[in-house]
Amino acid sequence: MSVAYFVIGFLLGNGMPHFVFGAAGRTFRSPFGRHSPPRANLLWGLANFVAMSLLLAWQARLARPTAGDLLWLGIGYWVAVALFGLFIRWFLPADSDARTGAERE
Repeated sequence: MSVAYFVIGFLLGNGMPHFVFGAAGRTFRSPFGRHSPPRANLLWGLANFVAMSLLLAWQARLARPTAGDLLWLGIGYWVAVALFGLFIRWFLPADSDARTGAERE
């Protein structure tokens, strides 16, 4: 089922920046608000990874993934990464410098 593998890839690509920003102790946009604290982002990234893992385990129990399924997983991942890259300024707090990643004083 290609749609499920697209979602699996998207969850992986979406979870990474939230987890990394949270682990680095940086403020980052999450579903909980524009200025979400690092802990909220860390938990949101982990929630994405857990959902991805559960969906992957469920799909693997139904049938062995095909090359097409893995292609859709990759497409879902790269769509999430591309959206993040294109709209990085929308995800960062207004008081940070997107080019350097440093917070303004």
